[in-house]
Amino acid sequence: MEMNASDRDLVEVMKRYFAVKAEVEDVKSRLEAARRESGEEIEIFYNPRINIDHAADIIHSHSLKQELARLMDWAEAWGRQGLATDPA
Repeated sequence: MEMNASDRDLVEVMKRYFAVKAEVEDVKSRLEAARRESGEEIEIFYNPRINIDHAADIIHSHSLKQELARLMDWAEAWGRQGLATDPA
């Protein structure tokens, strides 16, 4: 199977997707451990306006999740494009 530039782009997008996903899990684990240690309620702990100590990680987690959504949107668009060009 020969790969074209579009296929290679998809591979790179998916590599990035899984790297970001791993980073999200790492940040999530750190935050949840800190939340449990603090004893704070979820609504309070995960509010970056209230929880200044962890605000950077909370905001970073949100931006990573947005990046995951953008990457998956790109991959889905790539898949739809492939389906549209496949002769049935």
